[in-house]
Amino acid sequence: MLRWDGKKPLERVEYYPAQEKEVYGEKKAREFNELFWGDNLQVLGHLMKQYRGKIDLIYIDPPFDSKADYVKKVKMRGEEIIGTQKSIIEEKQYGDIWERDEYLQFMYERLILLRELLSERGSFYLHCDWRKVSHLRLVLDEVFGEENLQREIVWNYENISGFKSIANNWIHGHDSILFYTKSKQFIFNKQRQAYSEEYLKNFDQVDEEGRRYWQWSANERRYFDELKDGIPYGDVLDIKYENNMSSARTNYPTQKPEKLLELIIRASSNAGDTVLDCFIGSGTTAAVAQKLGRKWIGCDINIGAIQTATKRLNQIIAAQLKGKSYKDAWLLSEKETVEAKRKTAFGFKVFNVNDYDVFKNEVEAKEIVMELYGVERVRLGYFDGVLDNRFVKVMPLNRVLSKKDVDAVIKGIEDNLDSFEVKKKSRHGEALYEQGVIVFCSGLEMDALDYLKKKNDTGVEVDVRDILLDKQGVIFKKKPEAEISVKAKGNKVTVKIEDFISPILMRKLEIENDKALKKEAKAKVEDFRQIIDSVAVDVDYDGVLFNAEIIDVPAKNELIKAEYIIEYPKKGKQALAIKIVDVLGEEYFETFEATV
Repeated sequence: MLRWDGKKPLERVEYYPAQEKEVYGEKKAREFNELFWGDNLQVLGHLMKQYRGKIDLIYIDPPFDSKADYVKKVKMRGEEIIGTQKSIIEEKQYGDIWERDEYLQFMYERLILLRELLSERGSFYLHCDWRKVSHLRLVLDEVFGEENLQREIVWNYENISGFKSIANNWIHGHDSILFYTKSKQFIFNKQRQAYSEEYLKNFDQVDEEGRRYWQWSANERRYFDELKDGIPYGDVLDIKYENNMSSARTNYPTQKPEKLLELIIRASSNAGDTVLDCFIGSGTTAAVAQKLGRKWIGCDINIGAIQTATKRLNQIIAAQLKGKSYKDAWLLSEKETVEAKRKTAFGFKVFNVNDYDVFKNEVEAKEIVMELYGVERVRLGYFDGVLDNRFVKVMPLNRVLSKKDVDAVIKGIEDNLDSFEVKKKSRHGEALYEQGVIVFCSGLEMDALDYLKKKNDTGVEVDVRDILLDKQGVIFKKKPEAEISVKAKGNKVTVKIEDFISPILMRKLEIENDKALKKEAKAKVEDFRQIIDSVAVDVDYDGVLFNAEIIDVPAKNELIKAEYIIEYPKKGKQALAIKIVDVLGEEYFETFEATV
């Protein structure tokens, strides 16, 4: 058993609610695949509630501990600044620098949850390289059981890709993929590859029945008919990287080839089975699963990965819905097509986990906090629910708790005293209550707790919990702001972005400008459109999921249009929504109503 400093199993699995943010493909699909943005430990905790023991195949391509940072170089849009390079912000999107013990604990916690999610017939594949394969094999032996290691697969890419390293050592040209199962009763479909010309030349003899054969040895013949489906793949896979001209290439730094994932998904799942990748990166696992008629769940902490995968998957589904060919949208043989297409979900939803924009929607903020703490919803006048036999009040979360709020809590208690259970009488004869009250807030005025102590003479204990301190692992952050006008005339609605502010981006730009040695190298945002990467508009927003029907993604040195005209076929009240993404990937979302 491998040991390291700080090794400990998960003490508990905390459930984090997910927010549905966007929908792609068929809006009215029978079922949807799922793409999550968030820390995969928290996403896996979320999935445990619905998918424990139900995932048929898990493939992960986690950090390799390569001691490298992968960064997204962000440029503001528009013309180059004369004589200098346009301002570049390096936004780290994938850090792969670890202390050994930190890395092992990171993986250990996630592997424990992944095994719990795997079905009894399920398979697990972990992609790594020489740096950590020996460590991870020992950790996997502990989590899955040494007896459930099925193979160490070698992905050989150096010789066949023509890649030649300049290293002054043995040339590295392969990765390792560790293949484990949860039990001995696992799905496996043997995969075969087509014959090479050289191999076919060996079947150069014909027997008395007209069958081609290869005289394999003095006493053994190998008949062509017995291997007509091809040669079975071994545990060394010779597969090229996606070439620069491939339609599947995304330029994501850690992208793996579709052919590699196709073999794994075909071998260890069937049409309609569920495939999970919680380090989804460029989206290859989900893309291939979609093309093979599998259900899929993807996750990544990097918003750049989510945006890359979303674009890629949306293009695949659009091609599938248009009935495109095998090459464009499917990886199916004629025999597989009917069943796989019947079981394919032609839509997916994008979710946020633990990135809650609570300040924009007070009702949703309250729901999120209650779900985080496990509050049971009950209707009791002033109070929102019950937790641990205590009544709960969630205060407005877009401001700090004030003395006025304290007065409201005390009045709420007084108005509902008959609902509290009496514990005993004090020596002065006042009632002391068994049940107390929990108040959730996001920050407090400095003297709010002292004020509460002085004012509360109800006999009911009040526990105030500041979620910003109590739930420090939960991220509540303010989003960009925009000024948008919506005007209707006749049957047309004009949506115009008047202004856009991104506090995070502007702060990063200030930092980069402080580093600039020359005054002329410093960047100014002269037009707000310079910091906007894309705009999408849902022209008939249903209030639940966003479906992009107008998409404005300008070319490299161009700016967004900022004005969009929508023509409606029918008169009446129309609901629409707009999503703006800045060059760092921060998002702004707002809904509108217009009457035509």
